[in-house]
Amino acid sequence: SSMLFQNIDGNKTNFDALTLTLDRLHLKFSIIGLAETNVGADESTVYPIDGYNSFYQDKHPDKSRGTGVALYISDTINAVVDTRLSQVSSNLETLFVSLQHDNPVHIC
Repeated sequence: SSMLFQNIDGNKTNFDALTLTLDRLHLKFSIIGLAETNVGADESTVYPIDGYNSFYQDKHPDKSRGTGVALYISDTINAVVDTRLSQVSSNLETLFVSLQHDNPVHIC
């Protein structure tokens, strides 16, 4: 199992470069975390990564840049968003998922 975190600085401008880099690595990460996507959950289907389920937190309503977080979880892992822990405020944006197995694990 492996994880990748990337401050993408905007899906609209940098998502294609991210997917090209992932293709070149020839390594499938279990989890990919993105910060500063600048898109909300309503636009998440525009940014698929083959072999992953995506989870997007809504971006802060008063920001157009420097907001939005997402997790891409391998489609071989069952995951659900933990809404008790996920939040958006002017100072903090979090997205937690629970990985479903005998003893749930929280990832943020």
